[in-house]
Amino acid sequence: MNAPLTYFPAYLGLFTSLVLALVCNTFLDIKYGSFGFEVAFWTIVFGWTLLVGWRQHGECDESAKQKQKIVLLLAFVLTLLVFIPKWGFPRAGIYMLAALQAAQNCVTTSRRQLHLGLLVSAVMVIFAASHFRADWTMLFYLIPYIVAVVFTLVSEQISRHAMSVRESSLGHTRAAGQGMAITAATAIILGLGGLLYLATPQVTWPYLEWRHGQKTDMGFVSDPRKNDQHTQGASAGGNRKSTPGSGWPTPAQMREAARRPGMPGWQSSSIMLMADLDEAISEVLTPIAQAIEEHWSNLKAWLKEHRSAVLATLFVLIALLLLMAVALLLKEARAGTWLRTRFDYWQLAKLGRHAEGSAGAIQYYRAMERLFLVCNAPRPATANTREFLSEATRCRDEIRPEATELTQLFEQSRYGPLPSDRRQLEQMRELYRRLFKSLG
Repeated sequence: MNAPLTYFPAYLGLFTSLVLALVCNTFLDIKYGSFGFEVAFWTIVFGWTLLVGWRQHGECDESAKQKQKIVLLLAFVLTLLVFIPKWGFPRAGIYMLAALQAAQNCVTTSRRQLHLGLLVSAVMVIFAASHFRADWTMLFYLIPYIVAVVFTLVSEQISRHAMSVRESSLGHTRAAGQGMAITAATAIILGLGGLLYLATPQVTWPYLEWRHGQKTDMGFVSDPRKNDQHTQGASAGGNRKSTPGSGWPTPAQMREAARRPGMPGWQSSSIMLMADLDEAISEVLTPIAQAIEEHWSNLKAWLKEHRSAVLATLFVLIALLLLMAVALLLKEARAGTWLRTRFDYWQLAKLGRHAEGSAGAIQYYRAMERLFLVCNAPRPATANTREFLSEATRCRDEIRPEATELTQLFEQSRYGPLPSDRRQLEQMRELYRRLFKSLG
């Protein structure tokens, strides 16, 4: 668990995860205009401290510990002069946590410290997502954060496996191969996660949370002006009630969000493009949806008018399906053949009612074939009597003499110069009775 960490993509993934986690928290105050400066500041801080940690190559030295102390001292000063006066608690606690993680980055040289950094980023993201000012526009940073976390974990696992392969002298892994493996594994994990999300019961499918659980506006469109009215009460610890809305914003709501003060230009342009695309898709799908709705209404009216006939038809179809299933089951279980063997026994062995001559010999031989069929030893279409006898009695030594003698009598009658007489038929009758008692 505490193996050395030297793989650069793992550090890169941790850097991206921490930066995006802080961006989610900084995004809460986007209207104050300091978003760009705060993002740049934390990007430099996390980038420099993780570069220090990566240069240790898995073994922490004294220089890294000195830099960690310097960062801790700066964090203490920033906490007293900036974090607490500007944001107050609990928001100041998040930035204090980020500053402590920046100091920890200087000595991040093991898997355990990597996982601790990802855990810190998850705490910061959860706090931002549960804030009353969080809404769907934060998804521009939350979704890349999820991708970055999965990428970090996958890259660390694959790099460790590649290192074990090299240490065992089993081969040499190329950087391109590792990159392809990391990309493929990340895509598969994210795809499975998306499928599980779609399979999870939600109020409506665009929602990213259940309204009866943690209060958050992520994926839940509400009125931002009403959210601002609750800012003071929420900061004081009061209960907040979100204004319900649709699960997906309308084009007007998208454009309103894109014009918020402090919104980055690239994000504003992306939201405007989404609004235009949504309107274009709506224009194409609206006539189709109306036509489908009209046909559905007509169908419901027709079903209501012909309810009795529809129910009777469904009942008949269900009965037919059940009969087909029973027929297939009986065919699979060879129920008809089993009943025919009982009829053969009473007709041929008990009552002795068989034809004369070769026809009687054929009756007894076909009856023996049906016995073997019930015992899962069918006669192949291309097998002659000797081949069938050998295959059917391969694991049945106790009946081989009777089956062999009955087959010989059948061959004499079928292919010989003279048909079977009454004595031979009685002999076949007795042989068949013994076979039935052993197999039937």
